[in-house]
Amino acid sequence: MASVRKAMLQEKVFAPKGEKLVHVMQVRTSEENEEHCLCIAVTRDEEVMIVYLKVPANGLREKCRRQEVWYLEDLVLVDGRDATKDNPHLDMHFQTLCTWEASSTAAKYTFVRSLKKTNKLYLQKDIQFVNFDSAYIQETGFFGVPEDTILVIQLCLQAFNCICLLGSL
Repeated sequence: MASVRKAMLQEKVFAPKGEKLVHVMQVRTSEENEEHCLCIAVTRDEEVMIVYLKVPANGLREKCRRQEVWYLEDLVLVDGRDATKDNPHLDMHFQTLCTWEASSTAAKYTFVRSLKKTNKLYLQKDIQFVNFDSAYIQETGFFGVPEDTILVIQLCLQAFNCICLLGSL
């Protein structure tokens, strides 16, 4: 579903302005009839934007609305709040503090990896990333293997190690 959502948003929201959608993360809100997304996009001038979108439940019929836009060059710090717990919360420090709740912890880490990668490609800006497990936000694309695949393998190995330790007790 995520790839369908990304393709739809690229076509309806970003392509008409000549922008390229890099990543989409669904964020939780209290509104039930609308979906909210935090997007990373690149403009024609290769400026990286973080866009907060409201997507109506019937997103194909109604128009998606940009609620806020920030530029990556203004981002100073990204705070995962607590690296030791399974927690989908994320704070982004621009001139103001923006607080988000991702749909899952995995979605949060995927978004942060995409943010780091996009920063490396377009800006090379020194952005602080705090309160994240560094093993999950570092680049791990060995031999062209997608980073999410490496993350799943790391998690499986950790779970296997736990099972082996419990079995030896």
